[in-house]
Amino acid sequence: MFLDPSGRRWRSLLVLGLPITLLFVAAAIYGGFRIHEAPAASPAAAAVAVEDIAPGPGERPLDVIGEGPMLRVLQIDRGEGVVGKDPFTGEVVPLTADEVDAAGTDEYVIQRYGYASDTTQTISLTFDDGPHPISTPQLLDVLSAEGVPATFFVTGSMAVQHAETLQRMVREGHAVGNHTLTHADLNDVSAFRAREELVQTDRIIRSLTGQATTSFRLPYGGTTSEEVSKNTLGILRAQQLGYHLSGYDFETLDWSYGSGEARAEAADIPLPEFDGRNITVLMHDGGADNRAATVEYVRTRLIPAARAAGYTFQTMPQAQPALQASTQTVTPSIWDRATGALAQSIYVWPNTVMHFLFVFALAIVGVIGLFNTAMAVARRRSQARFDANVTVLPVSIVIAAYNEERVIRRTLETLLDSNYPFIELLVINDGSTDRTAAEVEAMMPRDARIRLINQPNRGKWAALNNGTAQARGDILVTLDADTIFTPDTVTNLVRQFAADPDGRLGAVAGVVRVGNRKRNLLTRWQALEYLTQIGIERSAYAQLGAVPIIPGACAAWRKAAVAEVGGYSHSTLAEDCDLTLSLHQAHWRVSQDDEALAYTEAPDHADALLAQRIRWTFGTLQAIFKHRNMLLRRRYGWLGMAVLPYMVVSVLVPIVFLPFIAVMGVLAVQNSGWGTVGLYFLLFLAMHLLIAAVAVILMRERWANLLMVPIYRVVHEPLRAYLLYTSAYLAIRGVKLGWNKLQRTGAMDAITDGHGRRHADLTPVERQSNAVRALEEASTT
Repeated sequence: MFLDPSGRRWRSLLVLGLPITLLFVAAAIYGGFRIHEAPAASPAAAAVAVEDIAPGPGERPLDVIGEGPMLRVLQIDRGEGVVGKDPFTGEVVPLTADEVDAAGTDEYVIQRYGYASDTTQTISLTFDDGPHPISTPQLLDVLSAEGVPATFFVTGSMAVQHAETLQRMVREGHAVGNHTLTHADLNDVSAFRAREELVQTDRIIRSLTGQATTSFRLPYGGTTSEEVSKNTLGILRAQQLGYHLSGYDFETLDWSYGSGEARAEAADIPLPEFDGRNITVLMHDGGADNRAATVEYVRTRLIPAARAAGYTFQTMPQAQPALQASTQTVTPSIWDRATGALAQSIYVWPNTVMHFLFVFALAIVGVIGLFNTAMAVARRRSQARFDANVTVLPVSIVIAAYNEERVIRRTLETLLDSNYPFIELLVINDGSTDRTAAEVEAMMPRDARIRLINQPNRGKWAALNNGTAQARGDILVTLDADTIFTPDTVTNLVRQFAADPDGRLGAVAGVVRVGNRKRNLLTRWQALEYLTQIGIERSAYAQLGAVPIIPGACAAWRKAAVAEVGGYSHSTLAEDCDLTLSLHQAHWRVSQDDEALAYTEAPDHADALLAQRIRWTFGTLQAIFKHRNMLLRRRYGWLGMAVLPYMVVSVLVPIVFLPFIAVMGVLAVQNSGWGTVGLYFLLFLAMHLLIAAVAVILMRERWANLLMVPIYRVVHEPLRAYLLYTSAYLAIRGVKLGWNKLQRTGAMDAITDGHGRRHADLTPVERQSNAVRALEEASTT
């Protein structure tokens, strides 16, 4: 399945996909350049390097001259008269005599300026770091009730998350200013990052409000000359892009209040001196969860005090001539809207989408997990009790072996300890290049039922078909060459055939456990995986008559059923899944016996695990695709209507959505921290712990398996993603995937024989006695 030796499928995909990809990349690059352009920048601005103006480490800072809340860097021109010039636009700025004296011989200075000469007793209320979903609407309510306009310096990330609040500000006559995208300190970030912080916020404001403004306030600013000088680089970077630095005259330090009762806290926030001078007041409506003290301060103290002193409330663009002309209504450009959409995809969609996906996934996992658990419990409670004296059926044990010299002898020894009188034990040597055949031949004198069948290397499916054809038993028990059976395993596999009323039971699955669980953390992880998937998921499917896979590592098959569907196929790498689905299509029943235990050697390092799981995943995809005509077919019952569709969805949905989910998850963590993701992870963990605990009880396993539950999810999800994408890639490429056989180490934990003794501790006499007894019982039968 999926094989395309010519490679035409892959070439066709490249021919179609490459131009589309290139077109998308070209559009993204062009759009990136356009979005990067600063809307406020002057086309005639000189290409002056900011770093040539800003003092370097150890150099004397720029002097601060003038008065007012606005800030800009000026170059002092001492030509015919001393004037200031904007170093980027060349705009000439007259200086007062005091400013000329303060500038001294400096080439560059920082000028404070603002307020029209005829403006007196005005107060501008300004709020930084919003909009906040709670505090900002409360402030707007107060300002609306009092008829007071204000100026809100918003961060782009918060603005796009609370667009309705931003739009309300503009609608109610307030001014909006730029406070960077993420409240970054423009003095400490790269020039590129500083540009993006300013330009993207500008475009976000334009796209959401239809308002253009050059008003910008630096995060982490200050009012003293020393604080202003420390922000020289940030001032220059903003000024170069055409923005006007909007500072303040009075800082309330309201950000330091808010931990206690709002009214009491508001009483402690200081008021400015109302001495007739113009005032611009700094406060905060965002940046913290609790700004109740600020709201109360504005409502009960600041507004009444300013009115009592005869002050007039104005926005900063109303009070600052430099901002009036640049604050206007505009039609957002396509690049403004593109920036707004991009910002939503970064700051809005991740939280929304992650909440939805986590809740949806939790609901699906919860519903399906709890349903499977309920079915597994119901199956255990209603499971038939079999007669201890099982009707003896002719049973052949078939093992396909390729280079299994390390483990084949141990496997044969444990099979000879079986308490079921099977008639033969066939080892199909599939062209092994090691001493596998010699090991089997060495065991043959110990029990006449052991037969070695040699064949050229043609694959496991061919070896199993060869063994099926030569087997004399009506029931075939198959296992891998490294698998260890308990003395009761064969009996428990066969007993359901003996009790089958209509002879339509086609196969029985055993319970495979990790025999080298104690080897390391990876094998312990696999032990938990086997436990939950077999103990809960496959048990539930067995209750519904919809087991999709009878594992070749521990299974019993009715020979007539296998022959009817054509035996094992080479169409897929999952020959056991393929055969099981074929039996379903031929209307044979399949089941599971929870007491038919087998122990297998699991991969104990990552490379081996990946090779095995790629084969399993790819083979299962092949088998489902081969039997796709069973999907949503009522005649196949729960298998066709629920189990197989769920298997398909569990493959397709992650392939399509995992990259999106991964990106959204990273952005959600960046925006909101680990809290939300951590909460959902703990919920998944609790649900998995519950299901695993039920599996431990049902399968009579060790409680120590539950210690791996926290690690399970961490390993499972990345592994699953890797396997799905690798399998999809291999299917599209149409390559022939090899078997990638696991290299056996022979490592196995101590396995008891049901009486507390390890198989390795049985004496040769005891093993011989078991073999003789089995032969006698077989002869009698």
